[in-house]
Formats: sequence, structure tokens, C-alpha cells
Amino acid sequence: MDNTSRLGQQSIPKLLAQYSIPAVIANLVNAIYNIVDRIFIGKFVGENALAGLTISFPLMILIFGFASLVGVGGTALISIKLGEGNQKSANHIFSNMLSMAAIVGLIVTIGGYLNLEGLLIGLGADKAVLPYSIDYMNIVLIGVTFQLISFSLASAVRTEGQPNLSMIAMVTSALTNIVLDYIFIDILGWGVRGAAIATIIGQFSGLLVLGFYYLKGKGVLKIVVKDLIPDVKLVKEIVSIGASSFITPIGSSMAMILLNVSLVKYGGNAAITAMGGVNSLYSMFIMPVMGIQQGMQPIIGYNHGANLKDRVKKTLIVATSMAVAFSTVVFILLETVPTIFMELFIEPSSPTMPIAVNGVRLFNVMLPLLSINLLGTAYFQSVAQIKKALFLSAARQFIFLIPVVLLLPRVLGLTGVWLSTPIADGLAVLVTIIMLIPVLKD
Repeated sequence: MDNTSRLGQQSIPKLLAQYSIPAVIANLVNAIYNIVDRIFIGKFVGENALAGLTISFPLMILIFGFASLVGVGGTALISIKLGEGNQKSANHIFSNMLSMAAIVGLIVTIGGYLNLEGLLIGLGADKAVLPYSIDYMNIVLIGVTFQLISFSLASAVRTEGQPNLSMIAMVTSALTNIVLDYIFIDILGWGVRGAAIATIIGQFSGLLVLGFYYLKGKGVLKIVVKDLIPDVKLVKEIVSIGASSFITPIGSSMAMILLNVSLVKYGGNAAITAMGGVNSLYSMFIMPVMGIQQGMQPIIGYNHGANLKDRVKKTLIVATSMAVAFSTVVFILLETVPTIFMELFIEPSSPTMPIAVNGVRLFNVMLPLLSINLLGTAYFQSVAQIKKALFLSAARQFIFLIPVVLLLPRVLGLTGVWLSTPIADGLAVLVTIIMLIPVLKD
């Protein structure tokens, strides 16, 4: 049984384990290296430097959004074509996806450099944290193209039945980053510049692992030189399917900007520093859910293409159950022993610590059920129901989160800032359940 055909034959729990566990491990390691960045910065450079990275976070989310736009949109189409047995079309999409990733990466890099300081000031950077944000982003922007191509290749190898290779590439990238963080920040004292340099070298190392696999012709998918020329019709399809993955980080970036402004207004730079730790923990613990999502998508896409509806439905149910169970355990930990986690970023005696502990408890209130929204959106993407996927992505960020961020802090102050995200998440989960009911009944 080859790596792609087993998607339509093996038991769903076994497939989800084979595809999700490597993705969960890779995403966890990836999240850990982002946390290590912030631990080193917070401990060896200072709280203003950590606040500077927090201010830069919306731009980092935006870059990830562009990676998802290309990678998720392209591989969703590839999964369906492989399920249909159409290898030629799958290769055509794959080659177009890579050239699109390179072009978009260059555009984002150039656009970022044109007005970086203005962007960071608009994100809420003041004189104390702006130099750190500029130093960090000036270097990170160099690696955007590496990141987009690497994300696309990692998604592709999962789609063609090689989730372990995707994991190896991401773990290689993360471990490289962690080792270099220690050397550049602790030993050499390069501060936030060191963290940024470690990040782009790490991204490039992961790209090398995946690039050699395809350049040696080992993949099911093949790079066809003539297909690297962008096909306008196909690019539109990739963008339309990937748009729901893009909207989420766009909305997150906008909401984060508003959150940062409110944090400064109601809690000062201490609240911004606290959010750096809270966001790092949130990112780390949401990554396994993203791993389950990434493991689920090629299975659903292939079986949808092969018209195996029962397998599609079962995959959605089993994956969502796994994600909710994991998120519930994490929620209990964060609510019962938040100080242990926050001490990774902030000195226990710092006046920032009580703000951070309160923030992490409130910010993660809806964590157990958020998986329903994330996996529901991924399901509609995988079966190419573009409008539904777009609506769910937009609902969580634009329809719910941004209005709540604008209104709630005016009533509840800093507590309202922390509660904005879980309230929006709860509303998004409710809408997702309503939209999935007909799917599960069919």
C-alpha cells in the first residue's frame, strides 16, 4: 500500500495518529523555540526587550498568514487531486505553489522594509521598546521567503504521506534556533538581534531538509519547471481556499494591535510584557491542536476527492475529540498553576507577575472548546467549501473579537482586555457547531 492510497483504506484513528503525532511534535518544538526566544530575551536583555518582541508579534502573525495562504490553499487542492488519482494536476499545483510562495515572500519583505518604523509605532511601540522591535524585525524580514517556501514544502510532504519528514524538518529548524539563541544571546550578548539571526538560520536549516528531499526526486509530487510559471486561474483557486487561513492571522494581527493599545492604556508596559508571556504559552499549547488539524486535513481532502464521505465525517469527529481532550488538560494546568509557567518569562519578584498570572487565567478560559472552531474551519477548507471556511475565519476575528476588544475594556478595564479573546472564541465556537450539525447529520 503506497503512502497516498492508505489515506483511503487504513483505519481513521490509526491514520490520525500517524499524521498528527509528527505534526504535534513538530509544532510543539516550534512553539518551544519561540518561547525560548522570549525566555532568553526576558532573562538576559530585560522586560522592555520582551515588550519589544510582543509589539512585533502582530507582524509575525501576518507573515505566518501569508505562509498559510499559499501552503494551506495549495495543499488542500493537491490532496483532492491525489484522491482523484490525478497526479499531473497535483504536480502542476505543487510547482505553482512553490513559485507563489517565493513571490509572495519577496513582496512581504520589501513591503515590510518600506515603513517598518511607522508600522511598529502604529502597533503601539513607544520610545522604550521601539529600538528592540526594529532590531528584531529588520533581521526577521530577511527570512520571510525561507519561511513561506518551507511551510509550503512541509504541508506538501504531509499531504503525500510523509508526516515524519515534515516533523524532522521542523525539529531541525527549532533545535538549530534554540542552540543559536544560547550562543548569540547568552554567550555573545547580541540581544534581540541574536534572537532574530537564530530564527532565520533555523528556518533555512528546515528548508534545506525539505528541499533536498524534492530535489533528489524522492517525493510523490514533482517539481515541473514549466509549471513554476504562475497559472493565474490556479493562483486564484489557491488564494480562495487559503484565504480562510489568511483571514485568521490578519484578524489576529488587527486584534493584537487593539489589545496592545488597550494593554498600554489600562496596564502600561507591564501589561505588554505580561502579554508576551501569555501569548507565548497560548501559542505553545495551541500548537498541538494545530498539529491535529494538519494531520486531519490531508486525510479529509483525499477521502473527499475519493468520495468516501463516511471516512471524511469520522476523521472530523475523531480529530475534534482528540483536540478537545488535550485542550482541556492544558486549561486545567494553566488555571491551577499559572505562576510556574509565567516564571519562565518574568522574575517572580517583579510587579509584572500578578498582572501576568491574572492574564493567563482569563485569556485561556475558552481553550477547551476552541478546537471545535479551528478544526471546523479546517474541515471546510479541506473539502473546498470556501465560503463557509472564510466565514468561520472571519467570524472569530473580525465579527466577534475586534468589536469586543473595542468595547469591553471600556467597561472592565484591564480585565476586559484579557476577557475579550475568550468571549470572541466562545461565540465563534457556537457558530461553528451550528454550521457543523448538518455535516454530521448528512
